[in-house]
Amino acid sequence: MHNEIHFHIHGNGHPIIFIHSLGLDHNLWNFCIEELSAVTQTLTYDLPGHGINPSPKNPYKIENLSSDLIKALKKNNISKASFVGLSIGGMVAQHLAAHNPDVVEKLVLIDTTTKYSEEWKNNWAQRASIARSQGVSTMREKLLEAFFTPDFLSHDSPEIEYCRSVINAMSDEGYALACEALALANTEDYAPLIDSNTLIMCGREDNILFKEAVSWLDKNIKKTKVQWLSPAQHVSPLERQDDFIKHLREFLEI
Repeated sequence: MHNEIHFHIHGNGHPIIFIHSLGLDHNLWNFCIEELSAVTQTLTYDLPGHGINPSPKNPYKIENLSSDLIKALKKNNISKASFVGLSIGGMVAQHLAAHNPDVVEKLVLIDTTTKYSEEWKNNWAQRASIARSQGVSTMREKLLEAFFTPDFLSHDSPEIEYCRSVINAMSDEGYALACEALALANTEDYAPLIDSNTLIMCGREDNILFKEAVSWLDKNIKKTKVQWLSPAQHVSPLERQDDFIKHLREFLEI
């Protein structure tokens, strides 16, 4: 698979590449782009079948997403950047950093993991099936319950409305293919090869799988720092925006 990436570029300076999570799009990062692009360059983009990016015709793996990103960097004459990846975006960032160390200045992994259990693989298969047969929008409220804490969800906000609108417009096949890519994903063999300074962030109230992954990544990646965001679940940057920006700027020294 080759999926052409179109970056949304703001500001000037050392580039930071942001990779969004499953079921959302590049606009996830809008809350921090204005502040960060005032001091550096920010680049966001849509994964296949997300946002304005059409769904691929064939199945793909995390490795393909990493390869596509490397091609996009070369096309845009970016020789080195920092990478910020949330969930599936964090798995793409792990693969890229392990296999292309010269390209990575610093790495930020958020609410992500290295692989999924059999129970989770069954979950991804069920989600893919529902997406194809009933539509992603039928899972919207369940997805929001996984994204955010109950208290955050109890108050209408632009962040929740953004997520609802993206899920409603999501490509059903694009979502299904991403679920299947996650079921196959496993970064454990090469994550220890990551040599860049790495910040690991996670919502304190996120699913146990992702919280346990924090410990594994912290132990197996050479140079790490861990920051917990609380109260927050899986889309922790949106739920704890000020804390996220503070930790990110301190780590990236911007």
